[in-house]
Amino acid sequence: MYRLILVLLFMMIITVLTGYEMNTLIEAPTAGILQRGEAEISAKIYKNNGLILGTKVGLFPRFMFGVYYGAEQIVGNQDPEWHDRVEFNAKFRIMDESAALPAFAVGYDSQGHGNYYSSAKRYDIKSKGFFGVFSKNYYFLGNLGVHLGANYSLEREDDDTDLNLFAGIDKSIGDVLVLICEYDVAWNDNEDWQDQALSTTIKGLGRGYLSTCLDIHFTEYLVLKIAFYDLLENRPDTEGSDRTISLLYYMTF
Repeated sequence: MYRLILVLLFMMIITVLTGYEMNTLIEAPTAGILQRGEAEISAKIYKNNGLILGTKVGLFPRFMFGVYYGAEQIVGNQDPEWHDRVEFNAKFRIMDESAALPAFAVGYDSQGHGNYYSSAKRYDIKSKGFFGVFSKNYYFLGNLGVHLGANYSLEREDDDTDLNLFAGIDKSIGDVLVLICEYDVAWNDNEDWQDQALSTTIKGLGRGYLSTCLDIHFTEYLVLKIAFYDLLENRPDTEGSDRTISLLYYMTF
């Protein structure tokens, strides 16, 4: 009887949770998508008084699309430094998650993280570009999501055109908090590069980009994200971490 109880408890802990989805961790995409008629509106505050505004929309049962635009020096007495272009995001889920198999999605995302450098045509952390990602969710004292993907960025002015890998996990804590951790190996960001606005040459140190985030769900429609980027200080100009705050609002139409 004792062994039977242990087996039942173990089965409850590892039961697959197929109804839970995140479409993005911090910067890394997942295989989750917005359903048709769902929309996400976001505002992200980052260093140098930067602000990125974006929206994503579920257009079809397996397809979502989004746009972003932003600038640095939004707050203060300096002229805003508007980005050169509007960025786009699109994702198509090829395979839904099942009890045995993960979900799989492919897509494109041109929005990177941090400052945008015009002459170098890149962000502090490069956009994912074209990507493919697997996602699997489990019940383990709440939801536990595991994600693994590969990407090819089009930010290649530094002549670093390597294929890249990324991975991440998300863990819910009750109904309010979600802890997120993601790692980008940054094989495509370890060559020298410099922009007119930089006084020194930048080169990734080969440590990859480790980032963490706390999501606070005030309601099912409103989420606050507090994120810490580059904890391994892969960029030589990072001290401690690159901190951001984002606000997400979900709606249906």
